[in-house]
Amino acid sequence: MPSYEQTHIIQPAAKPPSRSELLRWAGWFFLANSFIALLIALRYLTAVQFPDGDYTITFSILAFIGHFSSMGFIGATLLFLPILLFPHRPFIFGLGILIALIFILGITLDTFIFSQYRFHFNGMVMNLLLGGAAEEIFTFSAFLWAMLGLFVLAVIGFQFWLSRRIWSFVLATPHRPYGYIVGFLLFSIFFAQNVLYAWADANTYTPITKQIRFLPAYKPLTADRWFIARGWANPKEGAKLARIDTSSSLNYPTQPLTCTTEATPLNIVYIVVDSWRFDTLTAKATPNVHHLSKNSLVFDNHYSGANSTRTGIFTLFYGLPGTYWHAMLAEQRGAEFINQLIAQNYQLGIFASAKLYSPEFDRTVFTDVKNLRVRSKGNSPRQRDQNIHDEFLDFIDEQTNNQNATSPFFGFLFFDAPHGYDFPANYPLVFEPSLKTVNYIALNNNYDRTPFFNRYQNSLHFVDSLIGSVLDKLETEKLLDNTVVVITGDHGQEFNDNKLNYWGHNSNFSRWQTQVPLVIHWPGKDAQHISKQTSHFDISPTLMNDVLGCTNDLRDYSSGSHLINGEPVPYLLLSNYNQFAVMEKDRLTVVDEFGNIDILDHRYRNIPDATLSNTLMLSVMDEMSRFYKK
Repeated sequence: MPSYEQTHIIQPAAKPPSRSELLRWAGWFFLANSFIALLIALRYLTAVQFPDGDYTITFSILAFIGHFSSMGFIGATLLFLPILLFPHRPFIFGLGILIALIFILGITLDTFIFSQYRFHFNGMVMNLLLGGAAEEIFTFSAFLWAMLGLFVLAVIGFQFWLSRRIWSFVLATPHRPYGYIVGFLLFSIFFAQNVLYAWADANTYTPITKQIRFLPAYKPLTADRWFIARGWANPKEGAKLARIDTSSSLNYPTQPLTCTTEATPLNIVYIVVDSWRFDTLTAKATPNVHHLSKNSLVFDNHYSGANSTRTGIFTLFYGLPGTYWHAMLAEQRGAEFINQLIAQNYQLGIFASAKLYSPEFDRTVFTDVKNLRVRSKGNSPRQRDQNIHDEFLDFIDEQTNNQNATSPFFGFLFFDAPHGYDFPANYPLVFEPSLKTVNYIALNNNYDRTPFFNRYQNSLHFVDSLIGSVLDKLETEKLLDNTVVVITGDHGQEFNDNKLNYWGHNSNFSRWQTQVPLVIHWPGKDAQHISKQTSHFDISPTLMNDVLGCTNDLRDYSSGSHLINGEPVPYLLLSNYNQFAVMEKDRLTVVDEFGNIDILDHRYRNIPDATLSNTLMLSVMDEMSRFYKK
């Protein structure tokens, strides 16, 4: 009689997967999902018009492939440790499918958000979605919601099918070098698109630089100095632009401007002091500006639109939130205020102590100014401040000595000494005790701020002496009677005022870093103190309306209102390079670069149990997207 073993074929137990096989599966699985994400991401292209050009098309293809394959690589990396510690196929497959599902649905959701608001998914949007504002963010019909639900189910089913197909492929090709070949190819693409972007940035080739805003979480490589050192790019000073793309994703201004040149136009002078906090406009610290203020418009509750120079100057000239900085830079779009000055034949004298190409004001605010003066002479802020003072006086002489000159002029003076706490070695100290040198390492919550603050005020006093000389020159040449002089700061400066160990600026959005003085000498207007809240968003639009004869609604080209006649705003949108804050009467809502949100009081402490205002944040999102094409 045959034995049991002879009549029943015993199948050997299935071999458990090796870590190597699971790692290969993770790599191929997320590569496949990267390709799926790339296909979905083609929806971003509905928001951009690609100009012609081999470089542009090449970069577009490389950027999409390189960026989304790198995102897939991150997904595979997340499985590395679980595979090493717990190499069980059902667990790894389940975890991989979950990560891939989040990845694919996240990209899909982001394309909808970007198409509506022109920025990418972040923690702020997540808070709004979870807070019940989904129907206000996404204006979908019931049919579209149903289709979205079916899409989610389809993605889940597809991921299960894909995971098994990839596993079969891994088992069938145990010793094939396909992975190394594909990995090397994708790394080469990733490297090539970064190098191409760095070249475009160094050469101001906007058809390429404008594109990165459309890719989520894209962090570009820049290497200006490397390209310039090898002669593959010209220095920013006076460099001819390689190519400026005339197509745009911006809708700025939202309506064509209608401006009429006045019969007797006023001159305009902007005097901006770097890091000038609101409470130092005093007879002792800034005697010359304080004296001028007695016969001028003084705005006692004025804010910059930022806590940093980059976006502080941006808000001053554009009247827009600093969140538009990246788009304006990518497209080399100048401020409409400057464009109107040029159109009305104003003679421009732009004198900045710090370099105008770092930050890139030469490629944003002043991009349309011919023969722009981009740097000053001197090895220290005080020397460069003296240099711009001297050259501005020469500029005034040119305007007054030219007998045939009939054009008005615009002057921009940007002093830097308070930013560096700098003044001449022999300058008489008005405030003592005063630090001899600033030791940033020594700063802490218990540091005695008085000598440090006194040094800062001494530097302000030095700059005020230069401003006084400028005002004397204007008065001597009888120009004050037909010149609007705007004196303000780009942002404030903190000296541990809230006892949270904050020093300087660009670190929080408290009033110490954002509130600045504003004094305007305006011929024909009576001196007065204005107590309502105003901001940098209001300055240039007001002058465009009242001085440059622009009859448009101010909302056509700015986020501001009229400095004098405008109604108080319900909130102020503050920003720096990668963060923004919404300042209300009783609180600050701070959103970091990842979308994380803190709701704080004005002493910069968290407000217990504070909740996000959906209505407010939806209004903010609209304002941050209003000047993009839809």
